[in-house]
Amino acid sequence: MRNMWIPLSLCLAALLIFNGCGGEQTGEPINFTIAATNGGLLVKLDWDAPDADEPDNYIIYFKEVGTTDWVEGATVESDVFTYTHDPDEATGDYRIAAVYGEDEFDSDILTTIPVHTGAVTIAELNAAGNSGYGWDMTDFMGSTYSMTQATNAPYVDFYVTDFAAGTATSNWYIASPDLGPSSVDSTVVPDGNWRTNRFSNPVTDPDAALPAFSATTYFNWTNNIEVDPTYIGVYLTDEEHYALVKFSGVNTGNGTIQAETWFQTVQGLRLIAH
Repeated sequence: MRNMWIPLSLCLAALLIFNGCGGEQTGEPINFTIAATNGGLLVKLDWDAPDADEPDNYIIYFKEVGTTDWVEGATVESDVFTYTHDPDEATGDYRIAAVYGEDEFDSDILTTIPVHTGAVTIAELNAAGNSGYGWDMTDFMGSTYSMTQATNAPYVDFYVTDFAAGTATSNWYIASPDLGPSSVDSTVVPDGNWRTNRFSNPVTDPDAALPAFSATTYFNWTNNIEVDPTYIGVYLTDEEHYALVKFSGVNTGNGTIQAETWFQTVQGLRLIAH
């Protein structure tokens, strides 16, 4: 009689893990990924089946930036492992639920909400301070850098200048770092492997999708950033990521400006709502 407790204990353990001794095994979707599609306006979701029995179906959930509730979206058949979502230019969090009867088992949560870096001070190229700015491609946070050191070349994604000697009080530009050594400011910026990036004209709605990258929408410099505030779209040509820069707090006395940024971590996605 004593030996009967061993298989009974094993069955109870299986009950906790598999919803019953010898019953259905349940699990969450695995290998969940998101990517940009349709020119950077839609989000393509892909996943693999749970490492368990086949679920009844999958449910797509989306939580828009600035909200607290998950919204139940499309229901996908159990043999389909992809879905394209139109967020109507919004960003947010995504998860996939594998449905077994009345139970749901959630995937990881992935996001399209851009990474925000708070306002920092950037100096005009000939003013005292750091005039370069760049994003770390591991955590996507932004930092300022000196343009006077060639060792900073791999890290700078844009800089601020008036393309003139001294520090003018107006007509400032956001410029591609590779312009530094060959401009009138070449005595300030040394030769180096400075990056080549592109910038949009000022955008009027900072939560709207950024323009798609092309030679007629993004340029190696853009002026008129002295307006407070001014929003500029950025396209990193090597990494193919979009970002938004808000310039504000112009100080004509010491030649500085504030830069606040939002970086879209999903390659090629133009959605920047925050």
